[in-house]
Amino acid sequence: MTKKTLQKYKRIIDEWFVNGFNGTQAYKKYYKHVKDQTATVNFSKIQSLPELKGHIKEKHDAAARIINVTHEGILQELKNWIESDITETINLSPEELKELPIELKRLIARYKTTTRDIYGGDEQVIETITTVQLQFVSKERAIDMISKHLGFYEIDNEQKSNDIHIYTSNPKHKGLIEDIIEGKK
Repeated sequence: MTKKTLQKYKRIIDEWFVNGFNGTQAYKKYYKHVKDQTATVNFSKIQSLPELKGHIKEKHDAAARIINVTHEGILQELKNWIESDITETINLSPEELKELPIELKRLIARYKTTTRDIYGGDEQVIETITTVQLQFVSKERAIDMISKHLGFYEIDNEQKSNDIHIYTSNPKHKGLIEDIIEGKK
C-alpha cells in the first residue's frame, strides 16, 4: 500500500468518527461514485487493515480522553442499569421525575406524557390527569454489554474459530503434518 493510499484510508477512518460511525458514508465521501454495498464492503476491509488498527485505536483513545470515559466508568454505569429499581418511578408526576437522582434519570430511554381531562355532569373539567409512560434501558442489554466488555464470550468465539491445534511428539507425524500444511502432500 502506498503512503498516499494509507493517508486517504486514514481520512476515511477520521470521517467515520465524525459522522456517527457510518462506514458506508465515510467511504463514499472519498469514493463518491460507488454503490452503497460496495462502500460498505470496502470500508469493512479498510477498517480491518493492520496498518490502520493503530490509527483507529488512537482515535478511540482520544475520544475516550475527551469525554473522560474509562473502562471502570462504563462498567459502573452498566452495573447501575442492572441494579436499578424502576419501581421508584411508579406514579410520579413530571415534576417529581425531574427531582429523581441523576443515576435514575439516566436509565430513562424514552418517555411520553399524556394529559386527560375528567368532566363532571355540567361539562366542566373537574380533574386533569397526567400520565407519564417511561421506557427504561434494557437490563439484558447491560448484562450482554458487560459480558462482552469482560470477555466472557471469548471461549465461545474461540470454539467457532477455524484454528486446528494438533499435538504430537512423534517426529514422523510431525513431518507429515508440516508437509500437509506446506502443500507438499
